[in-house]
Order: sequence, then C-alpha cells, then structure tokens
Amino acid sequence: MNNPDQSTDRIPRWTEWSISVLNGMVGDYLQERQNGLAINMAYYQHNRPLLITADNLRQTFSNPTPKLCLLIHGLGCNEGVWAFADKIHHDPTCSYGTLLQQDLGYTPFYLRYNTGLSVAENGKQLSRLLDELLTCYPVSVDEISLIGHSMGGLVLRSACHYAIHHQYDWVKQVRRAFYLGTPHDGADLEKVGHVTTAVLAEVPNPITQLIGRILNLRSRGVKDLRFGNLVDEDWDDDFPDKSSSHRPKAVPWLAHAHHYLIVGTVTGDPRHPASRLLGDTLVRVPPARRASRNDSENANQPAVNITVFPGVHHLGLAHDNGVYQQIKQWCEID
Repeated sequence: MNNPDQSTDRIPRWTEWSISVLNGMVGDYLQERQNGLAINMAYYQHNRPLLITADNLRQTFSNPTPKLCLLIHGLGCNEGVWAFADKIHHDPTCSYGTLLQQDLGYTPFYLRYNTGLSVAENGKQLSRLLDELLTCYPVSVDEISLIGHSMGGLVLRSACHYAIHHQYDWVKQVRRAFYLGTPHDGADLEKVGHVTTAVLAEVPNPITQLIGRILNLRSRGVKDLRFGNLVDEDWDDDFPDKSSSHRPKAVPWLAHAHHYLIVGTVTGDPRHPASRLLGDTLVRVPPARRASRNDSENANQPAVNITVFPGVHHLGLAHDNGVYQQIKQWCEID
C-alpha cells in the first residue's frame, strides 16, 4: 500500500522521468518563470502527491507506525529510482521503503522535488514539509530514518541544519541518516563541466563562447554538486564563477544521529585504479572514517560509517539488494 509506484499513473512514467530530468537541468529557471513543468516538492504515494492533512493521512495509512523512513532521490530523478528491477523481487513496487516496512515495521514516505533548485532551498522546503508531516501524522513518532541518494543526501543534511535553526521538533526524532553515493566533497563531473565552460568562455571565438554560455545554463542544483554546498551562504561572493577557490561553509553532521555513507565503484575491485579514480562514476571513495573534508575541522563530529560496494554504479546504489541488506542490518543494531 505504501509504495512509490503503482498502476494508477496519470501520465506515462517516461513522461514523468523526462520532466524530472528537465527539472534537474533547468529547474531553477522553470520555477522563476512559473512554468507548469516545475516540480513542487511533495511526498508521493502511488505516483501521486500526498495531501498532508490529519484526515488524509489516516485514510492513506491504515496501520501507521511510530517509525518513519523518508527516501530522497537525487539529481534529475524521482521516487521511481528506488524501485527494484522485477527480476530481483518480482514486484515492480518493491523498494528500500517497502522492504523496511515489511521487515522492520517502518512507514515509508517518498519525496519528489525540483532538483534544479539549490540544495539549500530544497533543504529549507523539506525541513518545513517534515514539520507539517509530524504535526498531522496519526500517531506519535519515535524514530525517523532518512535515506538520501546522491544529491538527496545533501538535501537531507541541509534540512537537518535548517530544522535546528528553526527549532523544528522533527529533527530530534532522527535516529539515523543514510547517504548513498552522496558527493559530500563535490562531484568531479560537475567540476569538469565548470572548467570546460570557463575555458570555452575565454576562447576568442563567438561560437565557442556561445557553447560555453549554453553549458553554463546548468541549474543551481547541478552547480551545488561541484563542492557539496548545503546552505544559502555558499552562494555568496559570486560562487558560480569560482572554481577551486570556493570552500563551502562547514555544516556539522547531526550530532545525535548515526550516519552511514554507502559508495560504489565502477569495478569489482575497490583498489583497482579505475575505482580509485572514478569511484561510482560520480562520487569517489572517501578516506576511512572521513566522509567530508570538513570533518577534520571538528574533533567532536559524530563518526560516519563508510561501506564500499564494489561493482555497484551510482544509480544502482538506489536499488541494490546488497545495499538494502546493509541498511537493514544498521537499522537493527543501532
């Protein structure tokens, strides 16, 4: 019942994926122009936005539990990215959320949002949305687990930061946070994209300069991936035009929660040169027990558990049976 993808689609899934990709590329522009293709952040159930009212939640969830898990997709995606292939569980609606519901009694929620907006903007929106959810939820919530894939991990960290700032009570219930292929130190592909556009813009040729300007139309969300930006302050001082000189504001990990970073590699051997260089194609394997460059600045930061899944590519981290078994194990022991 509580899953992200059933046969009640209003429009074809390929159309929704196209809209999600478009939002990832130019979603900030779509929102500024009040374009109807801009995605509004919402929880989704059965491929439809979930109305957050006490009455509707009681009707939607026949057996709400005090344990919630929220799944947050990455750039250019939607909640469909969590679905396993039919050949794995023989169920097109199966996801980490449905398995956690079945195995450990969690009530799953799936977020859909405009990934072209800045991480900070999405973090603030999610923080408010979680506050609304706990206000209307039919039973008292004892525990929240947050699962973010790629950019989704940055958004959940940003949401926790702004929840503390605004004193939202939901953040006190966060027990654990999972980051699947999250570029806490930035994504190399976006860094390459920035350098490419900067070089093209400097070439004294109108054609190459035009190409550079077109490439630089990348959304704020994409540009945030360059360094793993989390807060509004990271857009001060003309950030988009900077390269290696930019250093994002250090944002502490949520102190009372357990943090788990899962990364993949392009080969089955994590020590292979390609795996060391490329990681999962977007995120490299971080040094042991240090998920972000800022961790070394604060000795009181909570430990971040890091697990590598050799041979699992970036998107595969969102629907891999081995990854789920690891998430389940961590939920059982902590």
